[in-house]
Amino acid sequence: MRRFSFLLAFGAAILCGPFCSSAAGGAGLALEALVAEALARNPEIRAAREREGALRERIPQAGALEDPMIGFGILNVPRNFELDEEDMTAKELSLSQKLTFPGKLEAAAEAAGYEAQAARAETEETANRVAAAVKEAFHELSHVHRTHEVTLRNKELLEELARIGRARYAAGRGQQEELLQAELDITQAADELLRLEAEREAAQARLEALLDRPPGGVRGLPADPPFSPTAFSLEELRERAAGENPGLRALRLAVLARRAEVERARREVFPDFTVTFAYGQREDRLDMLSGMVEMNLPIFHRSKQDRRVAEALALVRAAESRLEAGRNDLFARLNTLGPRVQALERRIALYRTGILPQARLRLESALSAYRVDRAGFAAVVAARMQLYRLELDYHEALTEHGKAIAALEAALGGPLSPRR
Repeated sequence: MRRFSFLLAFGAAILCGPFCSSAAGGAGLALEALVAEALARNPEIRAAREREGALRERIPQAGALEDPMIGFGILNVPRNFELDEEDMTAKELSLSQKLTFPGKLEAAAEAAGYEAQAARAETEETANRVAAAVKEAFHELSHVHRTHEVTLRNKELLEELARIGRARYAAGRGQQEELLQAELDITQAADELLRLEAEREAAQARLEALLDRPPGGVRGLPADPPFSPTAFSLEELRERAAGENPGLRALRLAVLARRAEVERARREVFPDFTVTFAYGQREDRLDMLSGMVEMNLPIFHRSKQDRRVAEALALVRAAESRLEAGRNDLFARLNTLGPRVQALERRIALYRTGILPQARLRLESALSAYRVDRAGFAAVVAARMQLYRLELDYHEALTEHGKAIAALEAALGGPLSPRR
């Protein structure tokens, strides 16, 4: 009766499979809450936002005139320093302002505006990358927990089977080789549990760093992320990413900023002007007013202004090349991630509808034969170990699917649409 009761419990655990642990561990770390926390607290995102704010402050600076200059002096002072002896002696107060040639400041402000917009897009790209990293760390932690549960359940069942095997061997109904194999499987399961503990600590540390939490700040069982099959084509992915990916948008804005710098450099060949007004006060004589307009002469434009234009054009070509490289890299990632997601979804469906049910039926059949001594201990253990490995493979496929979806959504700049 004891053996029969155990075998019933054993069969129920097998038929429940990987979904029992999900139901038991409903409460815990929620993926969406962790992503929201990372977007609010992650230091890398904060740094990107501060840089964006700093570049926005450059826009009014780039379009502003230089500060006016005020001056005070004494003109035509005699050698005896008597200020009332010479008619031309005067105490002078002057005010001057540099005026740039029309279009220079506008081009500089335009370039600064594009730089700020690019920084905004880079902040979005950083946020997407951090969110994807949080999702990947969460899926890894969830996989470790699932694997730990399956391995622990497998170890406990192997231990119970080993106890029954020892009793059968003592009664002369079993073989020592089967018993030794069961002991080895138990030892290997214990070793796997130790390895999983280390992996869990590593995954928790990655989450803590992304969330800016102190060591030990992430504890708890990850809630099972929902599995939602997707529907897309590679052409749709490329078209959407080309328009929505913030990293690509930042590169396009960088090209516009460099082109604005070219326009500014071309205007450097035109002179700037400095306008000066002065008031001279004389002792016992009429005061005097004076004014002056100065301008620079760009006579060395071949070695200065022309070279500045050539430099700006080279920077435009470099920015355009970076844009092209970024687009190629993005499309290459999409061409890798898209088929991977679709292949994983087919694999998960195959595990759910075929492989796992068949493996459970095989184990149930082995258990039924074992109850009536028509199958040996080794057949039950082999069936259980096969189901154990298939459960781990299934959980790994779920984890890889979640990580691939996170990477794909980061490349797209937004969430994927589920299959209807």
